[in-house]
Amino acid sequence: MRKFLLNTVAAAALVTLSLTGAVQADSTAKVDTNIYLTSPEGEQLFRDAEILTDYLKLASYLESEHILTFCGPASIAGVMNSLDIERPVPPQLYPWPLFTQTSIFTPENQKVKSYAMVEHEGLELPQLAQFFINLGAKAEFKHADNFDENWLRETITKTLADPNKRFVANYSRKPIGQIGGGHISPVAAYDADTDRVLVMDVARYKYPPVWLTIAELYGAMMDKDSTSNRARGAVIVSQ
Repeated sequence: MRKFLLNTVAAAALVTLSLTGAVQADSTAKVDTNIYLTSPEGEQLFRDAEILTDYLKLASYLESEHILTFCGPASIAGVMNSLDIERPVPPQLYPWPLFTQTSIFTPENQKVKSYAMVEHEGLELPQLAQFFINLGAKAEFKHADNFDENWLRETITKTLADPNKRFVANYSRKPIGQIGGGHISPVAAYDADTDRVLVMDVARYKYPPVWLTIAELYGAMMDKDSTSNRARGAVIVSQ
């Protein structure tokens, strides 16, 4: 009995230390002060935004990632469905055509990165672009350490103003105060007065769409992808 009590006390002490460490770690993390679309301020930004060309089409087709590592497949499926590109007919949806988070894993894309590997570690920036290309779109990617905030602003505004193009961001949640690590989601709107873009988060169970300044998005893109050890960045997709 004495040995049992000692072990119980020791275990409780370890839990206390772990919780204390977690609290201390969290206290140094960046606070989430983001403006979400669902807030009054976020709604006003949406009404005032100068560029909303892509929003309705993306909002119509975007869905939550099926699993935690599927931000890439969810973004790909949503973006491809929002463009005027021939869609496949998944057996489960016959006879209706649609890109899904499963159907994008064509034989060509399985060679780029298999379904199992994407489940394990997600998609890297070049792989994300290649998936789009293999599905019939045009795509160019650029790592954030190869451009600056001015390039990002100019490219986003030009891309969003073109109904045949989409901008997909690969960024880290940590620099913007969100919970999690690397993430992928498309951008759907731009407000010039506040220099903010609307990121349509595909982890919809975690966060609604968020308004980030160009500087904030750029800083989040500069965070390194631990898999590739390269800065994150952007993919510009067109039909």
